[in-house]
Amino acid sequence: MPQPDPSRLAFDDVVIDFVGRRLVRAGSEQPLEPKAFAVLALLAGSPGRVFTRDELLDAVWGHRHVTQSVLNRIMSLLRQALAEDAQHPRLLHTVYGIGYRFDLPAATGVMAVPGKIEGGPRGRKPWIIVSACVLLLTVAALIWMQRDAVRGAAGEAIAAQGRPSLAVLPFADLSQARDQDYLADGLAEEIRNQLAQASPLRVVGRTSSSAFKGSNEDLRAIGRALGVAYLLEGSVRREGSALRVTAQLVRAEDGSHLWSKTYARELRDVFAVQEDISRDVALALSVKLDVAKFNREQGGTTDVEAYERFLRWRSIMMRGQLDAEHDRERLRLAREMVALDPRCVLCWDALARSLNAMAQEADGPQAGQLRLEARQVRAHIGRIAPDSWVARRDRANALWREGRRAEAIALAKQVADAGPPTQERVWDYAYMIYAMGHLDDTIRLVEQVRAIEPMALYLSRDLQFDYTAARRFPEAEAEYRRGRTLDGNQQSPDYLAFCRQLAGRRPG
Repeated sequence: MPQPDPSRLAFDDVVIDFVGRRLVRAGSEQPLEPKAFAVLALLAGSPGRVFTRDELLDAVWGHRHVTQSVLNRIMSLLRQALAEDAQHPRLLHTVYGIGYRFDLPAATGVMAVPGKIEGGPRGRKPWIIVSACVLLLTVAALIWMQRDAVRGAAGEAIAAQGRPSLAVLPFADLSQARDQDYLADGLAEEIRNQLAQASPLRVVGRTSSSAFKGSNEDLRAIGRALGVAYLLEGSVRREGSALRVTAQLVRAEDGSHLWSKTYARELRDVFAVQEDISRDVALALSVKLDVAKFNREQGGTTDVEAYERFLRWRSIMMRGQLDAEHDRERLRLAREMVALDPRCVLCWDALARSLNAMAQEADGPQAGQLRLEARQVRAHIGRIAPDSWVARRDRANALWREGRRAEAIALAKQVADAGPPTQERVWDYAYMIYAMGHLDDTIRLVEQVRAIEPMALYLSRDLQFDYTAARRFPEAEAEYRRGRTLDGNQQSPDYLAFCRQLAGRRPG
């Protein structure tokens, strides 16, 4: 009987070489970032043990100031390398609310680290989804091999448009207490939005850029993944009322620095810092930028305290913390925002959204009261800022609910055309024209949004439905394979691909 080798773990067609820091599957070495392999070695070195997210962050990154989104991305990379399906895991299991566990497959010839215990798969799903995943696992290796090629092709297509392209990466929080992450995220977001107003410049959206938050990945690789020529990265340090922001512009092709600057200001000057960085970057890229016009159109605030609360509110949304406790916190922050700046349209929009979220948590009369207040807030937005894009979006939705389809579509189109093709601006319009059967027009619109947000799975998912509805099956399959490389819940794309397979509209 072979003796267990503590330097490696081998089972089925997988070999984890702890000493050589290699993962081999089906005879091929799988490329992994150093941090990704470190996480895999920690989990696989103790099969059956549940590691909390904080334990993994502490052990691999050395502290807890790295955001947990970094760990989400690492786990996605590991699942792709192991040909795992997140919805039906065999090896890497998510222990919800706690962390992760690595299980060895039962009844296999495993050469494991001595003293470790073996586990097995868990969970049962509806038969149709299980069947789909079984089919998809047979081509998982092919999907992984095609990952870089698909992304590279997308990047080349985007670059062919001839416009300067830029991704604003999440800014790092370098404050001593590491408690200003929301401020760093908000600053990067506002700079991204301001730069997106320059029509000669294509700016990648928030979802795609945020996928690399806290990442140590090479900037050249990030540029290739996002299909951009330039990257803006930076850091924020806040001590009391003192604010120090450093930004640098990098050429993605070779990682060279084109421009960098440090802005030492007071917190009350945060809006000036945003405008200065945006203008300096635009100047470096030789594009024209009207920051003041953009800020007026967006309905934002110039009150620092209201702005800080808005950033906290948005940070909760971006982290996906949608439980009852965080819903209450968002509602509190939104009420404080509008009290501090009653003219802030985005603050009132946040209040209406928070009220509706709380209504879903409540029952009976309380839910009705919350929804009534949300409708009153929407009406208030229409009175104080009738020409804002938020008010026009609300009016378009109201017209749609009343059955006035043509008027609703015309107004929603105005909102979509008035700014960059972001999900927030165009999605209502895309829904309306899709519902009316204008499938090719819907696809063209969503493809424009995908060019800005190439890393957003929800865009890829909806585009797969659009392609399938339009009977453009080869494009649906190509987008499905590209979408398999993205982070997020793959259940709907898998199900749709399985339906196409049953209909004989996809290979395999």
